[in-house]
Amino acid sequence: MSKDRIFQLIGKITVQFATMEHRLQGLLEKLMGDSNTLVGPMFIHDIPLAGLLKKIRFLARCRLKNDSNFFSDLERILKNIGTLRQERNLLIHGDWKIEDLETFRITVRDFKLKYEEGTWQEFTEIEFTEKNLRDLNRRLEGLGNEVDFLVRRLNENSKDLKTCNTPTSEK
Repeated sequence: MSKDRIFQLIGKITVQFATMEHRLQGLLEKLMGDSNTLVGPMFIHDIPLAGLLKKIRFLARCRLKNDSNFFSDLERILKNIGTLRQERNLLIHGDWKIEDLETFRITVRDFKLKYEEGTWQEFTEIEFTEKNLRDLNRRLEGLGNEVDFLVRRLNENSKDLKTCNTPTSEK
């Protein structure tokens, strides 16, 4: 695989992550209610992905009480997105080393100091293969389509959203 093709694939994955995050922000805006045209977006766009998923879960638990099918679909999709957070963070913030195209040795270093197995680790390094990148690309395409479907479904049924007058427990 050529270096240009590798960068093309990495770029496609980056765009898919960004697009999915924007769709999730739109989903959270919708769950907040149509009357939050200024306040909602002002706070939503500064939330990291983990916080965004947590806030969507919290509001959905409250506002979608009577639609258990929608909520279970949403929960499944959010869980799948959560499992991709490490790859997303590496993609955006990692130190990429694309060294040997013949063996397709691509590594990404994450420079977060952490204590592991009795010693301080300065970074973790993950190796990607062409198959890993292609699989990640396919997973993101599927999740992006599922998020788009949820947003459309929520828009069609927005009149059925319940108001949140009592706190719900966060999980």
